[in-house]
Amino acid sequence: MSRELQKTKPEGLSAKPIALVPGPTWSTFEQFRRGGNSVLEEIPAHGVGTLRGKAGTFRIIREDDFQRLLGLATDIHRLQNGLNFVIQAAKVVAKHPDMEHVQLLIQSASMVAGSPVLPVREGHEAFRLTPEEEVEQSADDFDLATAEIPRPAL
Repeated sequence: MSRELQKTKPEGLSAKPIALVPGPTWSTFEQFRRGGNSVLEEIPAHGVGTLRGKAGTFRIIREDDFQRLLGLATDIHRLQNGLNFVIQAAKVVAKHPDMEHVQLLIQSASMVAGSPVLPVREGHEAFRLTPEEEVEQSADDFDLATAEIPRPAL
């Protein structure tokens, strides 16, 4: 790779590919269910748990790994669509080699190259109140006695 290309190479493309490793395996759903939350904690980062059940085999991954895989799949889809667009533009240029069609080919190639960084999204975090918010909320006089609320008669 030339020095100019190395300088212009987007940082998102130099990221290491995701390497998933085998995690725990559960042979029945009942074994998985009885383990509760602790069985999910056994799945390491970049690990894939396997659940075998009557309905089939299921793979379980952590949220950040899922988001990374989703980002990769989204980028692959974007590149496939963009490449098809560039191919169509190249076919038009082959039939009509004027400046307007060459410009169309250049613009279509630029659109595909314009977003080389993988879309990665942070996962959802659990909702947590700060200690100050807990004190503030606990001081509310609001008491919802659901048994005393009149119900509509149907």
